Amino acid sequence: MNFNSIIGQKEIVANLKNAIASQRIGHAYIFSGPKGIGKRSIAKIFASMLLCSSPQIDGCCGVCLQCTMLKEGSNPDYMELDTEGQSIGVEEIRRIQSDVIIKPMYSKRKVYLIADSEKMTVQAQNSLLKTLEEPPEYTVILLTTSNYSALLETARSRAVRFNLKANTPEEVKKYLISNYGSQLEAVDFITAYSGGVIGTAIKLAESNDFIDIREKTLEIVLKLAKGNLEDIFEFYDFFEKHKNDINTILDMMILFYRDLLIMKKTSAENMLINSDKKDIIIINAPRFSTAKLLQNIDAVEAARKDIRQNVNY
Repeated sequence: MNFNSIIGQKEIVANLKNAIASQRIGHAYIFSGPKGIGKRSIAKIFASMLLCSSPQIDGCCGVCLQCTMLKEGSNPDYMELDTEGQSIGVEEIRRIQSDVIIKPMYSKRKVYLIADSEKMTVQAQNSLLKTLEEPPEYTVILLTTSNYSALLETARSRAVRFNLKANTPEEVKKYLISNYGSQLEAVDFITAYSGGVIGTAIKLAESNDFIDIREKTLEIVLKLAKGNLEDIFEFYDFFEKHKNDINTILDMMILFYRDLLIMKKTSAENMLINSDKKDIIIINAPRFSTAKLLQNIDAVEAARKDIRQNVNY
């Protein structure tokens, strides 16, 4: 993987490449942005270039001893701290601090990547701060975070921040078509729903259930409008079965109501998020009043808020 594989983020990539080319490397960097935007991918490419004996314009050479060891997961000059738990504690940071004092064995630098660094406890951040304040000259610490504000100001002030922005709809759609083909079902909806996050778009494109859940959700929206009491039992089973996907389902409902509202008020087909359902939207928009659509959107958001506050599901 090299910087050519990164979608968008051109300014950040250019700054990192210039840092490598000019050998003006800081001791700490924070890569922030939404989950799935590519923070870790960029951090890893940068790390590989920092360790490589002959870095190229867009990435590491891939053939030197340092690169070979990195690919095999055996380069002692690189440490990645990645936890699946809820927090990163002091002991995990102390592992880094114990290793920092050992000079690099094969590269000019030692690189430490702490993924999801917002998981660090306050104690862990304060412990890391000691290294950030007086790092050995060969040390580079990379942090990725989806919640920049969760990091202590004292830690943030000692690192260079790169904030990754959402990709454009054009970039996301181009990526999807390039990797999954032009026949990818609901590509326009996936593009819109991803919110410019490539990771989310990939997850949806590769989901076996996403399309089925969407089809059933839209069916429920239209059946709800008829007000048949017996349908409620069918809906209950669906929601219960997909309890873990409830936020996605509520999003789908709101976006469909939004499209009905757009069609009703403007008839602007090019503004539809559910563009592949255009015919259904055109047919059903007259069945709803503007007030009812707004009321339904409010009801869905109220349900979402209640679920977040742990009311009875």
